[in-house]
Amino acid sequence: MAKHWEGLSPWRPDIAIDLGTATTRVVSKGHGVITHISMAGNVPALSSGVVANPDAVVALLEPLISKMRIFGMIRPRAVACAPTDANADERNALVVGVSRGGACAVVVVPEPLAAAVGAGVDIVSPYARMVVDIGEGVTDCAVITSGKVVDTAALRGGCCALRNAVREGALRRWNLRISTRQAETLVRAALCGSAAVAVQTQDAQGDDGPALPPISLVEAREACEPVVEAILGLITEFLREVPHSTGSEIIENGITLTGGGALLAGMRERIQAATGITVMPVANPLEAVVRGAYAMLPIVAMLNMWKH
Repeated sequence: MAKHWEGLSPWRPDIAIDLGTATTRVVSKGHGVITHISMAGNVPALSSGVVANPDAVVALLEPLISKMRIFGMIRPRAVACAPTDANADERNALVVGVSRGGACAVVVVPEPLAAAVGAGVDIVSPYARMVVDIGEGVTDCAVITSGKVVDTAALRGGCCALRNAVREGALRRWNLRISTRQAETLVRAALCGSAAVAVQTQDAQGDDGPALPPISLVEAREACEPVVEAILGLITEFLREVPHSTGSEIIENGITLTGGGALLAGMRERIQAATGITVMPVANPLEAVVRGAYAMLPIVAMLNMWKH
């Protein structure tokens, strides 16, 4: 990663931040990727990919950014990432939160663009590249050509919505309260197309007595399906709207899949089946956004894009 830092001042630390709904990742020269749950105490800092509690964002970022200061004094500049459908107020809240958290200047870049860079996509190619980033709270689609994001579509829903669907289904059908971890297990099993076998939920809590029925993968799959269909609908509708020439180039180059959704067995196959286009996973989909933002730092510095 050191090659990305050529031309940057050694006296002004520059950092990349992926402030995610579930997890925040920060990276700078010499520190690697620092990961922290996106909460301040018990308060979530973000919801659906955007700032939900500004004070929680500050409390979350202050200790992380302080580690990046040179001599403990010089405040870093930061590249932060936002969903493509974030409005001006949401983007401004991100800038203010990162600034109050310890950065002296901030620039915001689209998450799918950073994800593409982090995934090794040739974004400067004149031929269209499509990225689908399925995160915790947002599913973001983008077409990138000649270094620019030319088309986008986003859905405020992702991996969290899948788990919530399973938890709500268990509560509605069985009056059964399952943990986030149990819901994650059921989502992964349901999407991979496993046979309909029961998943035990020994530590679950039921309100009507001790006899708690297990949840079958058929039931988990039924609970997940509306969320999966919404994600697939976003992608297919997006593809219908792009120009014919762009669509042809996407068919030729495939779709790059990043984010936590890329780690769900069966998701890639569902997208391929729905679109008829090859979907390519990446080596480290969870860190694609922050590593891509990190790689973009020299360009941001060279063009002096910082907002103070």
